[in-house]
Amino acid sequence: MNRNSTLRYQVPWKGGTICPEKIKEHSDYLEKLCGQFQESVQKIVEKIIRNKQEAEEEKPYKRISDKLYRDLTNNYVFCKSLGRHYVHQADVIDSVKTYMRNASVMAPLFLHAPLGTNKESILAEVAKNCSAWLPSSVCVFRFVKVSQACSLGDVLRSICEQIAVIYNLPKGWQQKESIKEVIMRLPSEQTLVILVSGIDEVGSHDDAQGVDWIPDALPPNVKVVMTVERDSSCMAELQNRFTDSSCFYAIPSITPEIAERMFSDLLKANCRTLADNQRDFIYSAVRKCSVPLHVELLANLACDWTSDVSADEIAHSLGTTVDEQIERIFEKLQNIFKGKIFSQVMGYLLCARHGISYSELLDTLSCDDGFLDDLSETFHLKPVRRCPPIVWIQLFHKLRPYLYSYKPNGTVLINFEQTSIITKANAKFMADSHGQQFHKSLFDFYDGRWANEKKKPHSSAAEGIDIQHDRHVISQPVKYSCAVYNCRKLTEQTLHAAHLPLAERKENFLFNLDWLSAKVEGTDVYQVIHDVLMALTEEADDADLQLLLEVLRLSSAALEDDPSQLYVQFSIRLKIIMSESADQYPCMKKLYDKCTDDSLDYFEPSSYECLQRPRTTDNDVDVTNTIITKLFRLKGSNTYMVSLLYERGEIKVWDIHTQTVTRTLRGLNCPLDTRFIDDLKGVVLCNRELKIYNLDTGEMEVKIKGIMNQRMPYYELHDQNHVVALSRNRMYIYIIQISTGDTLSTFKAGEDRFLNSLAVSSNGHFLVCGDETQKPTPLLVWDLNNRKLIYDLRINNHEFQTKMLTVSSDGHFVVCACKEVISDDAINNVVIYDLTTGTVFKKWKPGFNTTAIAISSEDDWVTTALDNGNILLWDLTTGTCKFILKGHKSSIDKLIASTDGSRLLSFDSTGFDRSLRLWDLNTGACLASLTFDDPFSNCQLSPDGSTVVLALPGWENILTLHLRKATPSVSAHAYGDEERAGNVYTVDE
Repeated sequence: MNRNSTLRYQVPWKGGTICPEKIKEHSDYLEKLCGQFQESVQKIVEKIIRNKQEAEEEKPYKRISDKLYRDLTNNYVFCKSLGRHYVHQADVIDSVKTYMRNASVMAPLFLHAPLGTNKESILAEVAKNCSAWLPSSVCVFRFVKVSQACSLGDVLRSICEQIAVIYNLPKGWQQKESIKEVIMRLPSEQTLVILVSGIDEVGSHDDAQGVDWIPDALPPNVKVVMTVERDSSCMAELQNRFTDSSCFYAIPSITPEIAERMFSDLLKANCRTLADNQRDFIYSAVRKCSVPLHVELLANLACDWTSDVSADEIAHSLGTTVDEQIERIFEKLQNIFKGKIFSQVMGYLLCARHGISYSELLDTLSCDDGFLDDLSETFHLKPVRRCPPIVWIQLFHKLRPYLYSYKPNGTVLINFEQTSIITKANAKFMADSHGQQFHKSLFDFYDGRWANEKKKPHSSAAEGIDIQHDRHVISQPVKYSCAVYNCRKLTEQTLHAAHLPLAERKENFLFNLDWLSAKVEGTDVYQVIHDVLMALTEEADDADLQLLLEVLRLSSAALEDDPSQLYVQFSIRLKIIMSESADQYPCMKKLYDKCTDDSLDYFEPSSYECLQRPRTTDNDVDVTNTIITKLFRLKGSNTYMVSLLYERGEIKVWDIHTQTVTRTLRGLNCPLDTRFIDDLKGVVLCNRELKIYNLDTGEMEVKIKGIMNQRMPYYELHDQNHVVALSRNRMYIYIIQISTGDTLSTFKAGEDRFLNSLAVSSNGHFLVCGDETQKPTPLLVWDLNNRKLIYDLRINNHEFQTKMLTVSSDGHFVVCACKEVISDDAINNVVIYDLTTGTVFKKWKPGFNTTAIAISSEDDWVTTALDNGNILLWDLTTGTCKFILKGHKSSIDKLIASTDGSRLLSFDSTGFDRSLRLWDLNTGACLASLTFDDPFSNCQLSPDGSTVVLALPGWENILTLHLRKATPSVSAHAYGDEERAGNVYTVDE
C-alpha cells in the first residue's frame, strides 16, 4: 500500500482494548484519527471533483449534452447486460430483419408478449444486428426503465436530441416539435432505425401519455420497432389506432425443450450442477411454465441448493407460474431475514423513484427502529442503532440476480430489473399504510431530520424509557458546494412528500423559488414538471399549478440549455398575465414577485412578446420571414443603430432606447452590407455595387465604379476618404476615392492568385488578405499608407482559415485560425502575427476547433470561441488563458466586444444555439443570458456594452435587452438634423 494512503499512530495498549471513555490517550488517538481521516477524505473528494471538471473540458464528444451522454451510456451498458437473458428465437429475429429491409413497409412494428418473456433482450439482439442488416443505417435504441427519469417523455426527448446530433440539426428545434414531426423532416439519404423497449411502462405522472406520439406512417428511410406488454392498456390503444395486423408481431412462447436448454446454460454459467432428482423437479416445473423469466428464477433458485436438500423443500420452493415462483422466493427470503428485515428493505427499494443507493439504504434502515429491533432479535446481536453493512451485503447477495444498477445522475442506484417482480412486490410490501410509512421515512432522510449528529429517540422496553441515539446519518444539503448539487435529494424528496398537505408542498417546493432554481439546475426542468403533474392529480383545477405547468413547458428548452434563466424566463412570460389578472394566481404572483426582485440582475426586454406567453396560442408571427437582415452600430453613438432590410430595399436608423425609427431610406437595390464613414454617411453594398448614402438627408451621393464579386463582395474603409475593395475577379485590391468613386491605386498579389478575404485595421494602416491559390495558403499584408506589400506570411503544412481573420485596431497584430493539412479532421490552432516584425507572436493550441475570434490590442486580450461551446480569454502579453467562459452548449460563431473591451456578446448566427450571452471580461462572469423560442435573425451590442439589440424573424421592430441594474447611456444629441427626425426618403438613384 502507498505510504501516503496510511495514517500511523503510537497508542499505548491498556486494558486489552481501546477505551476512550476511561483512557485519555485512547480518546486523543480517536479524536486525532477522526480529524485526519475527515481531512484526507475531503481532499480526495475535492480531487475527484477537480479531475471530473478537467475531464469535462477534454471530453471527446461534441454537441452532446452531459445528460444525453449519461443516457446513452446507461442504455448501452444495460443493452449489453441483456445478452445473458437472451434466448435465441430465429422466427422473431427473422421477422424483424424482414421488416427492416422492406422499404415498402412504412409503419412501425410492435413486438408484444406477456410479462416475463424477455422482450428487452430480443430488442437488444435487434440493436446488435442492425448494422449487419442495414450497413449504412443509424440505430437509436432506448429502454424506458433506464432513462434519466424512468419516463417515456424523457426517452422521446432523448431520442430527438440524439437525432439532432446525428443529422447536425440546430439545437433546440426538436424540442418544439413532436417526434412524429422530427422523423418526417429528416433527410432521406440514410436509414434511421429507432428501437424503444417498454412503451407501456408509463407512470400516471409521465408527461408523455397515450400513443398519439407514435407516427401513423413513416418515411421510407425510417424504421421503428417497439415492445409492449400484450395485456396492457397501451396495447389496447395501439390496436385501436393501428388496424393493420401486420404492424403487430406476437412473440411466441419458447418450447419446453428450449426452456430446458436455457436452464442448463444458466446453470453452467454459474458453474453449478444438479443431482438427477433435483433436475427432474426443475424440468417438471419448466414444462408447466416455459416463460423465460420463470426459467431464470428457477435457475437462480437452484444455484443455492446443496446436494442434501430434501425433496419436500425442493417441491415447496418451486412454483408453476411466474407469479407463484416470485412469491416462493419472497417466502424463502422472509424465512431467512425474519420480521421486518426483508420487508423493510423491499419497501425502500420499491418506493424510491429511480432506485436507491447503498449508502442511502443503510442510512434509512439505521433510522428504522422496527427494522433494527428485528435485526437484533434475529441475529442475536447486542441492540444496535446503526444498520451493520454486513446485513445488507448478505441480503444483497440473495437479491442480486433480480437487481440491476445504473447511474442516472452520477450516483450508482440499484433497482429491480423485471417488471413482474416489481408488480408482485408492490402488491405484497406496499399495500395499506406500509407504502406511506416508507415514503415518510425517506422524506425524513432527504430532509436531514436525523443528520448532523441529531439523536433520534428509541423506546427501550427493558429500561422503560426513551433513549436517544446518534444514527450517524449523512447530511442532505441542497448543495454540497457552489457547483455541486445534491441530485438525489432534489430528485426524490418531492416524491416522498405526498404525506404532507398539498398547501404545504406548494409552499415548500412547487412555489418555492429557491427550491425550483436548485432543482432545475441540479436535475432538469422535466423533473419539476413531473412534480407539478403529480400535484395536479390531487387538484386538477388548481389555477396556480396549471399556470406553473404551462410556463415550465414553454421555458423547458431554454432551461435545459441554461437553468440559470429561470428568473428571466418566468419574468418575461408572466409579465403581462400578472399585470392583467394576478389575483387569479396568488401563488404564481408571489413567485413572480420574487423573480422580479430588484436585487436580481438579468436581461430586461423592450417587448415582452419576445417569448411566448402562457394562456395564449402560438404568436401570429411568421418565423421563416426575415425582415431585418443586419444590424450595425455607430461608433460615436450609444443611442442609434442602423438596420438593413434586404428584401424591402430599405435602410432604417433606430433609436435603440425608444425602439423608434428616426430615418428611413427606401428604394435601394438589395442592400446587403455597409461600412460607416461617420454616423451620418455609409458605404452600402447594393446588389454588387458600392454606393455612398447620406442617411440624414436620404441622398445617394456617390456611386462607386465597378462591380463586386458575387460570392465574395469584400470591402472596408481605409479612412474617411477612401474605400479598400476586392476586385470582381478577386485578383486585385482597389483603393477608391469616396468623393468621386474613382480607383486611385491597384494592388495585385501575383499572377493567377485569387484572394478570399479582406481585413483592414481600424486605423487604416494595414490590409490583410488570404490567398487561396498558393499552397500552403499565405496571408498577404499591405502597408496602405505606402501602397506596398510588406509580408507574405506562411506556415509549413498549414493553411489559414481566413473566415476567422481579424486585425487589431492599431494594426499591431493580426490573428487567424490555421489548420494542419495532414488530415481533414485535424484541429485548428490560433496564430498571432506581430505586424511590426512579420513574425509569429503567439500560437495557441486549445485542443478544440476555434469557431470565432475577437481581439482588443488596447486591452491586451484575444477571445476565441471553441466548438465545444467554451470561450477562451487570452492575455495578449503573457499568452496565457485568463478565463474560460462556460455557458454555451454548442459552438458559436459571433463574438462582439464593447469599444472599451470590458464586455463581450456571444451568439450563434446559424441558429444551432438560440441563446445569447453577455460577459464581463474583467471578471470572466456571465452577466446575463437569454434563450429564445426561435432563432433570431441578427444581433448587435452597443459600443458601451450596455444594450443588446436583436432582429427577430417576422418582427418589424427591433428588440432591445439591457441589464436590469444598469442604466443605459442615452445620448442627449439628436441624430443629424433634429428637424428631419422620422423622415422617410425614397432614394433617387
